Amino acid sequence: MNIAAVVKDLSISQNSFYMIKEFNKLIDNTDISVGAFFQRSAIPPIDTLFGCKMASFINGYEGVLIATSLELAEMCLRSTNKTKQYLYVWDMDWLENAVYFESAMKIMRSKDIEILARSKSHAVCIENFCNRSPVGIVDNWDIETILEIVK
Repeated sequence: MNIAAVVKDLSISQNSFYMIKEFNKLIDNTDISVGAFFQRSAIPPIDTLFGCKMASFINGYEGVLIATSLELAEMCLRSTNKTKQYLYVWDMDWLENAVYFESAMKIMRSKDIEILARSKSHAVCIENFCNRSPVGIVDNWDIETILEIVK
């Protein structure tokens, strides 16, 4: 099984730290390959023990993709690969930045992408925003929870 996160960058942030920490736990598991695709190059907060590539390589990827923003989810939805896609709502983009509602709804309501929430309170906000319930709640990139959901 292949699982990859799609992030803006791997710079010092809570999101990057937890994602790298949890993905590093799978380094000895030969049945699961983890990786990350990023838009901008940055120095990660801790060492990555898995492959990291520019987002331009997504079209050649097969497996599970977990996007971390509306913009990245849209990029994944436009890709021409064989993937199972998720949007992990770590930060609620629509509360932090101006987003075009119609575009956001097209992504959030797409049947080609499942939504993961960071917490129960995030799940409530997501449901109120797009009238769609997340398929799971994943606290701080908990890899065991992710594996249960994507299998």
